Amino acid sequence: MASDATRILMFHRILGDASAVFDLPSCYRMRGTALTVPEFLRVVEDAGPVLRLEAVECALAAGERLPHGSVLTFDDGYREHLDVVAPLLAARGVSATFYVATGLHGEASDVAVVDAWYWLLDHAAGRVARVPLPGGGEHRGRVDTYECKTAWVEGEPKARLLAATPAQQAAMVAALADSVGCALPADLAARLYLRPSEWAALVGLGMRVGAHSVSHPRLTQVDDETLRAEVEGSVSAVRQLGGQVAFAYPDGAYDERVVREVSRAAVSSSATCEPGMVGRGDDLLRLSRVFVSTPRAGP
Repeated sequence: MASDATRILMFHRILGDASAVFDLPSCYRMRGTALTVPEFLRVVEDAGPVLRLEAVECALAAGERLPHGSVLTFDDGYREHLDVVAPLLAARGVSATFYVATGLHGEASDVAVVDAWYWLLDHAAGRVARVPLPGGGEHRGRVDTYECKTAWVEGEPKARLLAATPAQQAAMVAALADSVGCALPADLAARLYLRPSEWAALVGLGMRVGAHSVSHPRLTQVDDETLRAEVEGSVSAVRQLGGQVAFAYPDGAYDERVVREVSRAAVSSSATCEPGMVGRGDDLLRLSRVFVSTPRAGP
């Protein structure tokens, strides 16, 4: 690692390695967005000095040399971030920043569209799925083999889902549920995410909570009014926990319009999904991160 650069590591889920339906890996493991606890601890051990995000923010704001080490960040406010990750880090005397989408939490009725998509694929009863594609046509395919499930996790239907409007996403998720013969549990949000009251528990363990929008849309795809509501709403909710608020762009989607709105919210920094190190002179509102992934789970 360069002596004047810092790595900001990006994690999502920390899960067991149990198989999903049809004896296939879970979607998160197939996609590479879930590490097991031993895998995660090996990354922490190899990360060098673990820094707080504030150290990077202060160095960049002052135009100073970046400290040597790694910053740990987690996206999306999952249940295990408090139940598993934060206690492990606190016991080792290190901290991480946890970016939460403030409208997607354990007391909400909605879940992120990708979490809904993955849950249905991991719990499918039927072996063939069919969904309408925005703009016309449909995608039909099996979900009971590794190769076929991978197409749903990483291929065209997933890409079209992420680029779709909320109404189109809802239609795709409903069609997927119907075709594989299962439904999303009413308490799925409670199973997946922390409750708002638990964000303060992360802070109590020495962690930092950052903002990640309200409903986790691609901010480049929403209108100006929605953009402002997503940014201001999440920043305001996190600010109640005390201290400066750091932001992370959902799905790493940003452009000049989005950056201006995030700047207007007076955040201390904003993290992207652009791969790379952070060095002296880098933009506080365009911080690169290093996506931490294990080798994709195979059949």
